[in-house]
Amino acid sequence: MNNVHINMNEFTNASRVLKQVNSLSQNKVFENITIIALGSEKLKEYEQLSKNVELYRIRLATRKLPKGLFFQLIKYVEFFIRTFFILLKVKPKVVNAHALGVLPFAVFAKYVLNALVVYDAHELETEQSAGLDLRKKLSKFLERKLIHKVDMMLVVSESIADWYVNEYSICRPSVVLNAPKQRALKENNHFREKLGIRNEQIILLYQGGLFNGRGIHLILDAFKSRNDNKIVIVFMGYGELEQAIKAVMLEYNNIFFYPAVPPQIVLEYTASADLGISLIENTCLSYYYCMPNKLFEYAMAGLPILVSNMKDMSELVIKNNIGTAISNFSSDGINQAIDEFLNQDLTVMKKNAYSVACDNSWEIQEKKMLKAYNNMLSCKGI
Repeated sequence: MNNVHINMNEFTNASRVLKQVNSLSQNKVFENITIIALGSEKLKEYEQLSKNVELYRIRLATRKLPKGLFFQLIKYVEFFIRTFFILLKVKPKVVNAHALGVLPFAVFAKYVLNALVVYDAHELETEQSAGLDLRKKLSKFLERKLIHKVDMMLVVSESIADWYVNEYSICRPSVVLNAPKQRALKENNHFREKLGIRNEQIILLYQGGLFNGRGIHLILDAFKSRNDNKIVIVFMGYGELEQAIKAVMLEYNNIFFYPAVPPQIVLEYTASADLGISLIENTCLSYYYCMPNKLFEYAMAGLPILVSNMKDMSELVIKNNIGTAISNFSSDGINQAIDEFLNQDLTVMKKNAYSVACDNSWEIQEKKMLKAYNNMLSCKGI
């Protein structure tokens, strides 16, 4: 029995999908698993990731076309056609859609190949913008039309699961948190050794995508205004704001940048910091209900966490005493929270953080995911 996972990215930092396919393969839920993603000239078109897991990256002939809506549609059609040829070759029994944009591919396979459909919503895509723009309207129309064709759904937070039940009157999706595998609590010193940070300085780590909407400019402003360098900020990741961070770094000695590292070693670097920060600007419902993987990565490294006042994030942090939520979402509010951290004994928070991470580790999430798959396959008589 074969399984296909369709993504609309280049599959370079897809830690969640990798954990899922490895778990499905190792537990012999499927004989062979195929991952389909977007390609580029810098990446291999085909990779054998393990004995039973393969990766196809589709290099679109139309990719160099402009980004206007009409040309994006042409690219989408090419990706759809070339994906379908792979589906015909593999003949999967289950097709996983890892974004709303590829859900039509999976539903198409349901009717043409008699495949089961798994919709893995990594976020609340239809609620990514606050208004009622054309993209949001189209997304909601598409999801509403296709959601009842789905045989199983996975989501990343309890609030998102509740939202889907209320919005579409479907059975409650299974919540599979984007958490790392359990690891021994071990401190490292990579940042101090490679960036020249002094031993007595406290390292606050921002880990993840360097994009707008993540509070990065507020963090920069906060550290620009600090009068001492007792605490420093390290940004580790990649994205559109990388150059802006590097430019500020040249002017201030308490701001550092470190490039993204592969998912399999990211926790080795996380454990080189003292505190973690995960800020999401409350600009849409998707962000308000989010539960980022870096939250659990910080916790698995035993780091107390500073978060924005988003529903699921703040509840996890405050309920378990593993950090604090910023109610005043500003550079002053960030500095106030930092100063409160510096005046506390963080020993208990560190212990709590690691305990919460272990209680929610991938080993725990894997069991929930496998149970959902087994229930689906059993109900379908497979």
